[in-house]
Amino acid sequence: MRGADRKASRLRATMTAAGVIALCVLAGCSNGAPQPLTKPPYTVNSIRSGLVSPSDLGKGATEFEDTDHASHVIYTPPNSIPTCPYVQRSEDAQVDVQPAIEPVGGNPTGRFIVGPQRVGPSSLPVVTQGAVVFQSPSLADGTMDTVVAESAKCPEAFSVLGGPPSVVGAYKVGSRPIEMDGWKGFAQHLVHTSPPEMNADTYDDLVTVVVHKANAIVYVGYAQIKAVGQRADTDEKVKALMTTTLARLG
Repeated sequence: MRGADRKASRLRATMTAAGVIALCVLAGCSNGAPQPLTKPPYTVNSIRSGLVSPSDLGKGATEFEDTDHASHVIYTPPNSIPTCPYVQRSEDAQVDVQPAIEPVGGNPTGRFIVGPQRVGPSSLPVVTQGAVVFQSPSLADGTMDTVVAESAKCPEAFSVLGGPPSVVGAYKVGSRPIEMDGWKGFAQHLVHTSPPEMNADTYDDLVTVVVHKANAIVYVGYAQIKAVGQRADTDEKVKALMTTTLARLG
């Protein structure tokens, strides 16, 4: 190949590469977007591979499997899917609603907690997560219908009058449907304030996301302790976290 031909060839290659880059930018491509680690039909192991990890939260985060939730002040079985957290402690809830649903015929991944070693207003969030995997999408569909129906009963407000100081106080709840990467479900936002004589400085900001796709149901609880006067931004933060998590799950 003569010099002029080689220069023309390199120029065409450069222009082609530039065109590909331009198209990628216009299409919203991103090298930082997580690549799917799995795809339906899901297994317990494939779901675990895409769940929130300590690196997703940042420096200082750690992870452990919660094998005995009975030691917590708010008990739900480790194989259950949340529907209305904390309501089981309420004395004034006007409807009979379960805090979680134990599915029949599903294989749970276990419940994993990712967060700081010490929790406080300036710490990292605490993420509680897990999933249930079914043999068929139809079984997952039926279970998700039950979970959504039970979560819809969750009252907009309730109180916990007695119990450990960490749970006493007023609770306000809001819920909205969500859909991301083909996963559909709901995000439930719960704000807990303690009585002024017990804790006037902080409040609890918790968002629970439950989503379903194919033969799996995944749940993630994202909790922060906020100083009174700080904006409740957990809803925004959990959206960013779930965008990454669900993209990995495919």
